[in-house]
Amino acid sequence: MHKFIRTTVLTSVLLIVSSCGKSAKEWVTDINIETATQDDQAWVVTDFQLDLGQTTLPFFMLPLPSDFGNLRMWRLNGENYIGLDLNLTSILKLPSGYATLPNGHQIPVGSNDLGIIEIEIDQINGKVYIAKAEGMTLVGVAVSIEQLDDLGAGAIGVYANFKLSGFDITAGVYTSQDDGKNGIAIFANIGSLWDKAMYNSNVFTQRSEYVSRNQKKKVYRKLKRLLRKRMQLDISVN
Repeated sequence: MHKFIRTTVLTSVLLIVSSCGKSAKEWVTDINIETATQDDQAWVVTDFQLDLGQTTLPFFMLPLPSDFGNLRMWRLNGENYIGLDLNLTSILKLPSGYATLPNGHQIPVGSNDLGIIEIEIDQINGKVYIAKAEGMTLVGVAVSIEQLDDLGAGAIGVYANFKLSGFDITAGVYTSQDDGKNGIAIFANIGSLWDKAMYNSNVFTQRSEYVSRNQKKKVYRKLKRLLRKRMQLDISVN
């Protein structure tokens, strides 16, 4: 069985940290989701399209441990992409629990105490997240970026929550006082993978943490400067 979903995700780094969203720059512009069954294994492929201004992500494909799938990054027609190929059959056998971002903070999405499965990405300081509850599926990714190490905002998470085209999206920036633990995170409640008409927003709840106005301003200024530069972003390596 195969299903293709395409929806525009109006989530923006600058909208997240700015009190005025009118001039916000969208940095997550699309999400493409495909599901398939192959050799009795259920897979979900999720591609996030990113508009990072003048900056670019590196091109690579990294395997997740235990044949759980792959993390992909590439650039096509001037757009950056982060993709996840996830073997649901294998991953959902893992224990779920308290999931954290690379900065040690709890992820900004919960599952009403049902737990989230997290998989550390070999070679880089990042994580993949997945959860399945009441027929709904949550997919997420966090990637640490070296150029964000000097944000100077302390250990915080600044996120935006949107409901678009029937999907709940949470995306934003996590920061830390430690190098290698600052980056971007994106989460999507993609609903029932094999029953498009089935959707429950209450299964995965969106969390927020207190962030001072001064901290938001620091993040905003740094990101605004970063997105204007023509450069390749460096992924933090463990």
